[in-house]
Amino acid sequence: MKKDKVKQLQRGFSFLVTVAVVLLLLKLLNWLPSVLENEGLKKYGSVDDVRAALKIPKVYIPAYFPEYIQWPPAEIFAQRRPFPMVMMHFTHRDSKSFALSLFQVDARAAFELPYKSDVLYVRKESQVNIKNSVGTLVIAVCSDRERCNRLSWEEGMYRITLIADDTPEQLIKMAESMY
Repeated sequence: MKKDKVKQLQRGFSFLVTVAVVLLLLKLLNWLPSVLENEGLKKYGSVDDVRAALKIPKVYIPAYFPEYIQWPPAEIFAQRRPFPMVMMHFTHRDSKSFALSLFQVDARAAFELPYKSDVLYVRKESQVNIKNSVGTLVIAVCSDRERCNRLSWEEGMYRITLIADDTPEQLIKMAESMY
């Protein structure tokens, strides 16, 4: 009789452990998509939202903007996986048309940034100094015969790229003000 009670207790305990493991697995499976969803490219409302959600250690922002550029960014996209990346698009204050794109990408990522608009031709490509780092300045003409200059350099563990319909001098000034 004592053996029957022990067996019954063992079966009951075994059943409870099985139920607990199944519940734990279901909870884990329910939690997994929400974790993975925060990792991929997603639109955010502010730079602070990006910092909080993705825990990207440093999101670079220029301290200097030409007066015609609207703050805050019109669009912010970011991801943590497969590599950290933040993209911000700014508009003109008056017309709300494209003015500046800022890309921050893990420097180790094999990712080539596309231009915001189609490049008709490159007028000049040269090396420039940005805060003790060598950057590449591309002076180009895009669709509608508008300038779309591009400046890229490495800052810490990131490759920063600015693409704007502004002068090379303004791009360099914004780049040097990054914090």
